[in-house]
Amino acid sequence: MMEYTTPPSYGSTVVSVGGIATDGEIICAGSGHSAQHTEIKEDPDNDWPEPGAVKFLWSGKTKDGKPVNAELGGSLGKRLDKVDVMAKVPGFVKTIVGGVAGTKPYIYQVCSCLSSLKTQCPANE
Repeated sequence: MMEYTTPPSYGSTVVSVGGIATDGEIICAGSGHSAQHTEIKEDPDNDWPEPGAVKFLWSGKTKDGKPVNAELGGSLGKRLDKVDVMAKVPGFVKTIVGGVAGTKPYIYQVCSCLSSLKTQCPANE
């Protein structure tokens, strides 16, 4: 699953796309899913909210039109790295972009030990 929020110039719209597959077969795919940060901690380096725990929810239909729901969540574990997406850009440009877009483009890489996926779908029945 991938979820992001567009900048204000595009209406601050939350966009989420994802899918569920098993044994090489796509069970469902599309939009209508969500990623929630269930625990937030402050990044001491930049005062940006860093996710500590998450919950991912999928909701869709199989190719036969049967409903599919799934949930995966838990603690994200130890942070392995923080990638500054604009690391190679001069500081004044980062400041302008951050002010206009209202974001700080960081990607947090973690060692995740999330539990198994809980599903309600025809593939389980």
